[in-house]
Amino acid sequence: METRKSETSGRSRRVIFKRREAGGAVQSTATFAIFALVIGQIFWGGSYLLSDFALEVFPPAMLVAMRMLIAATILGLIGVSTGAIKPIDKKDIKYFFFAAFMEPFVYFLCEAQALERVSPTIASVMLSFIPLLTPVFAFIAIREKVTFMNVLGIVISVAGVLMIIVKPGGELSADYLGILLLFTAVVASISYTLILRKIPEKYNALTIVFYMFLVSLLYFIPTCIIKEWPRVTAIDFSAERTHQALVAVVGLALTASCIAFLFFSFGVRVLGATRANVFNNIQPGVTALLSWFILDEKLRGVQIWGIVIVVVGMFISQASLTAIVSRIKAMRGKSEEAVPAGEQNVLQDKD
Repeated sequence: METRKSETSGRSRRVIFKRREAGGAVQSTATFAIFALVIGQIFWGGSYLLSDFALEVFPPAMLVAMRMLIAATILGLIGVSTGAIKPIDKKDIKYFFFAAFMEPFVYFLCEAQALERVSPTIASVMLSFIPLLTPVFAFIAIREKVTFMNVLGIVISVAGVLMIIVKPGGELSADYLGILLLFTAVVASISYTLILRKIPEKYNALTIVFYMFLVSLLYFIPTCIIKEWPRVTAIDFSAERTHQALVAVVGLALTASCIAFLFFSFGVRVLGATRANVFNNIQPGVTALLSWFILDEKLRGVQIWGIVIVVVGMFISQASLTAIVSRIKAMRGKSEEAVPAGEQNVLQDKD
């Protein structure tokens, strides 16, 4: 009898130990996912500064074309070595071409041209509207439900953006065309997201992004030749400044287009899309901080508060009112359970 008890207790201890090991492994993976997401946001936030620097030498279409070519090469090598990249069915090719036209082509071209007119911080803040406005466009295009929290978050964020781009006298503190280009980039990215929903789920993220980068070259290269050839031929490729700009382009392709993408995909797989997307909210703050630290960019107090309000609005837009109410009720329930029954009766008698 005692032997059976000892065997049973031994098994129980082993089960508990294994569960603890499994729990520790899950916690470790989640921690690494959070770390990866933060690093990815730092890379994406810093990409505006690298683009701003590279644009001093390279014209916009050429810059993005080089970035896409390098990124596609890196992702292609990863995909081939791992077998992750799958061939595209003929019936799906049109979706890849439409999506690639919107993003990377229109999106990055507008972003690059806007960075010639506005600061990296303003660009980052404006482009942070992509997740905010996506539900609105989804409602218009495919009648997807828009929640109260979505609308509230948009209203708050718009107020924050106005604080950033409008001077005390009522004039814009940023170039009009630059703001328009950034808004066009936002619309292009949202359109890309909606088109992406037409692409079958059998294609993994690496496959989609690789082909998007590759197809986009069919748009970028002709644009570069037709619109920017005089500027391209005028570049002194022997100059040190050009070499530095090339390093910036390689850095963009490696960090923002490859590592950040892979890290974000890992974060989505571990934490889920909703929790992973929350980390996108820190991107404007990262860009503002890096711009202040590296470029010595000065922001007015109102603009700093505007950035904070935009970030708050983004968090609110991704929150669920139902979940918040349920959590409050659950917290109230726990607090009531924590009060001894005798004290509850006393409180009720007082009432």
